[in-house]
Amino acid sequence: MKSARPIASDRARLRWLRSGLKGESWAKVSTWEVDRQGPSYSVEAARHWKTLEPRGELYWILGSDQWSTLPRWKNYEELGGLVKFLVFPRPEIAQPLARMKMKSIPLRLDISATDIRGRLQRGLSVKGLLLPSVEKALRRSRVYR
Repeated sequence: MKSARPIASDRARLRWLRSGLKGESWAKVSTWEVDRQGPSYSVEAARHWKTLEPRGELYWILGSDQWSTLPRWKNYEELGGLVKFLVFPRPEIAQPLARMKMKSIPLRLDISATDIRGRLQRGLSVKGLLLPSVEKALRRSRVYR
């Protein structure tokens, strides 16, 4: 279901991610998806991490707006066998999908990357939607103006 390449470069997105996770000892940033070139599909990332950690549990966190599009994702049924889906209401509570297991997160988060990019493009505030260090890096990059 890939439509277009992101506006920001992969390297810029990695910088922003590292900025947001700075000081978080539990988090590690992997460049695997960026280094492999070409389109990246969720099922391929899940396969990769499952190969590296065969006994580990993988969780895929998404909003109900994306959950409803899952049947259009590449090899979504295989993805469902590799990960556990955690779905939060955005804006509605997620509805079950045939042959897919999911757990609803009882927390409504009306935050999406699409909304944040749009707000930045329109010059609107994103205070409280991003860490201050990430907002500063995004504004400095002028990618979403």
